[in-house]
Amino acid sequence: MMVDRSVSSMWRYDVLSSVGREGRITMEEGWTPLLDAPRTAARIGCRRLLIKDESQNPTGSFKDRSASYTISHLRQEGAVGVVLNSTGNASAAFAAYAARASLPCVCVVPRDVLYANVLQIQLAGAELVLLDDWTDASRLSDEIAQVRGFQNVSASRTPHRIIGKMTIGYEIVEQLDGRFPDYVVCPTGGGTALLALKRAFEGIKLRGEVDGDVPRLVISQYEGCSPLVEAFRSGLSNVKPWPRIDTPRGGMRTPAPTMAPAVLDAISQGGAYAINPMQARKAVREMSSTDGVCLGLEAGTALAAVELGLKWEEIAADACIVIINSASVLKSELAAPDVFDRTSLQWEE
Repeated sequence: MMVDRSVSSMWRYDVLSSVGREGRITMEEGWTPLLDAPRTAARIGCRRLLIKDESQNPTGSFKDRSASYTISHLRQEGAVGVVLNSTGNASAAFAAYAARASLPCVCVVPRDVLYANVLQIQLAGAELVLLDDWTDASRLSDEIAQVRGFQNVSASRTPHRIIGKMTIGYEIVEQLDGRFPDYVVCPTGGGTALLALKRAFEGIKLRGEVDGDVPRLVISQYEGCSPLVEAFRSGLSNVKPWPRIDTPRGGMRTPAPTMAPAVLDAISQGGAYAINPMQARKAVREMSSTDGVCLGLEAGTALAAVELGLKWEEIAADACIVIINSASVLKSELAAPDVFDRTSLQWEE
């Protein structure tokens, strides 16, 4: 794999070379730090714990990688606009990058979307569509795309999003001086990031760039929407649709992930854990107060999953473990409560 070391962003990797330098819609996303958490590692009983801190991306989440590459690629192909459905972070990212590319953007989000994402979407000038029935999101996005001639960039509708997120895996290996960690733990809704990591690590191994086994992949989900965990623990090759979502507002609200068979295959040598939100909040507080690293609530589920895996002896204590901090703690219910009128979607002066 060719690496342009003069570039301090995800665009340093040749996997993104289908977009020329002049065609990049970028805000220097990627090349986020890999932070040691030695006190937390000692507390939970593992040899080494690292946090890949994606909260330091421009809009505060790892969705910026997908947005940057996808918008760059689509503008190069002549797209006239984009539409997507997401629980918030992806919409905020695509709104920002679409604005930078001078493309109209329509964001379909649940009515209880977090205010941090509403603010980013509105400031970027994207059109905001609120849904009460989230099960209708995919149909509505497809309909808007067809009527307006826009590209649907929802997670299950474009191959470009996974390519941008593959750079997370490349960065982890480069930051570990050309070594694989033993485990990578990723908070997961639909599974795009998890599959991107798998593709990245397997590609590195296939090219003979790193010795040793590829990392075991582990996912975490909220108890109130954990179809992948239930399928994994039941030995199934596909999920049963989750009947009722009961999670904190924010990410990881995918009741029937379309990529489930591939995700379940990817974690077959790793693991899957369903976490109560209170466990996630406790994990966030404990890491922040000891190592000073503020995890988003989704990543709090990943840390709680590592604790469970170590306790149940499903994760080896002598391992090097990387947790993906997928989004800022400021984009979660742990941050300040909303202060805007949801009927008019205007923030108060």
